[in-house]
Amino acid sequence: MAKVLMLIRVMPSDETVDLDGLVDKISKGLPEGIELRESKREPIAFGAESLLMAFTMPDEEGHAYALEEYLRSFPEIQEFVTEFVTRI
Repeated sequence: MAKVLMLIRVMPSDETVDLDGLVDKISKGLPEGIELRESKREPIAFGAESLLMAFTMPDEEGHAYALEEYLRSFPEIQEFVTEFVTRI
């Protein structure tokens, strides 16, 4: 079965959010079948940073939605944007 790679940019709610701690929290409770492959910090402006996160999941209906709903549950996340999706 094919897998999907989903690249998501996560914007913290403010500059005081511990981004490393947020990555740990996100990775520990991911919905079944979804894995965090990689994450890195990227500067935005004026010292603020975002997280660029790469997730893999089965190419089945519902997994992308489950990941988005999961990310919405974190008060430390102001918003997120799906930047890239491809089959791997």
